[in-house]
Amino acid sequence: MSSKTFQLDIITPNGSSSIGKVNYLRAPSLDGLFGVLANHIPSIVAIGMGEIKITIDGKDCFYATSGGYADIRKESVSLVLETAEDANNIDIKRSEEAIKRASKYLDNSEKDLDRAKKAIEKSKIRIAVAKKFS
Repeated sequence: MSSKTFQLDIITPNGSSSIGKVNYLRAPSLDGLFGVLANHIPSIVAIGMGEIKITIDGKDCFYATSGGYADIRKESVSLVLETAEDANNIDIKRSEEAIKRASKYLDNSEKDLDRAKKAIEKSKIRIAVAKKFS
């Protein structure tokens, strides 16, 4: 294994995916963005809602996530996430419709405002990540 790469796996409730050998990972922690290069000090980091950037042989890939955690080891990283959506597969129109639906709840005090705000935030992240490829 090259000392400039590390193994990356993404695990979600829908299954796991081996991304393979990557050069760089950037993800949103609860305290801000963090980056991982090969031979990173082992740690576990809580991941917040946002964009994940993965660099493989100089090419960037993007995912939208609603959170989870990163298990960082010297030669590998496992992202255990609630969701991980590849930017190429995000339906922007569907996300825009989700924002409109959730926004209607903000004016109704009987509805769950926190849930509506999270739905809007998640959809906005999905749109921003997807637009990197449209």
